Amino acid sequence: MAQWRQETILKLIGAYHARKLLWDHNTSDYTDRNKRIHAWKEIADELGCDVMTVERKLKSLKTHFMSVHKAYTKRRLKADLNPGSAVIKPKWFAYDALAFLNKGRLVRINRETANMEKQNSAPVPNWKPQFQEISSCRDEFTVFAEHVAIRLKNITDVHARLVAQHQINNILFEAEMGKYNMHSSFNTVNSELTENLDEPSTSNEEKVMINIT
Repeated sequence: MAQWRQETILKLIGAYHARKLLWDHNTSDYTDRNKRIHAWKEIADELGCDVMTVERKLKSLKTHFMSVHKAYTKRRLKADLNPGSAVIKPKWFAYDALAFLNKGRLVRINRETANMEKQNSAPVPNWKPQFQEISSCRDEFTVFAEHVAIRLKNITDVHARLVAQHQINNILFEAEMGKYNMHSSFNTVNSELTENLDEPSTSNEEKVMINIT
């Protein structure tokens, strides 16, 4: 088993870096399982240890690198907000040797972002465009509804606002049931006129005689 001195670790990182299919997501062979297994075996042979030990050590190194790099990035962002402040670069001996990991990580992030944009631009179910089309259509009814909403908001008394909403709902319900249809309104007026005609009328002379009596 290899002893993980600094020289051995740097040798391990160098062997890992030389095989892009193990860390570069943009490499065509990255998804080739057989080639990746072979690459790990080559690294293990170079260091004189088994594959599992090599993979475990690389995983530990990458985890530590990301932790150090994240802290360094935060310090740089703070320095950008405070001009003149110095930023000390990480002193970890393997930081520069593992800097190539940022390239592979950036490629992965860019590809994931591109996939998300592609999914967002894909056709959506039919009801969504219909809803957007309806919501974006500002006709006279939409304008009036907004006008009513503004007036309701201006009513500060909660009880008065609830009563107004209730009355509006009742009027809309009656309209939907046909109460205010032109034919229905005409029949209502005729019915009222008929009722008035059927009632016994009293002439002015009769009213005077009644009052005298």
